[in-house]
Amino acid sequence: MKAEVIPFLSMNGEAAKAITFYEKTLGAKVLFRKSYKEMKQMSPGFTYPAGQDEYITHSVLEMGVNKIMIAEDAMDAERQWELGNSTSLCIQSKDQGQMNRLYEALVQHEGVKVLVPYEQNEFSPGYGIVRDPFGIVIQLCVTVHDF
Repeated sequence: MKAEVIPFLSMNGEAAKAITFYEKTLGAKVLFRKSYKEMKQMSPGFTYPAGQDEYITHSVLEMGVNKIMIAEDAMDAERQWELGNSTSLCIQSKDQGQMNRLYEALVQHEGVKVLVPYEQNEFSPGYGIVRDPFGIVIQLCVTVHDF
């Protein structure tokens, strides 16, 4: 099978801010980004509430060798949008300097909360967990393994 598994983050009105945050703190590169207003121009039947022109209908960001997708809407329309604590983004590299810089970039932002301080532990020379301003949990790990 040739396919990618890409984490998709539903941001409930915060997608544009989250994209900017990931660009600045994690060096993400925006590969694709489409706003509600742009979608309406492409497809006149597309409707959305007033004041949401800049909401994101779909985006793809590249972070290292991986991608994430970000948009506004929850994928399960039968349930109310709710941020959960059962998923996280795990960023890992053998380059400890790079991971140190990413952690420092994240914690400089006032909206980031440190959940587990970044330090050496039994499985990594550098590991920590933060929650970003949008409620997404991010693990940073200096890996010693070849996956």
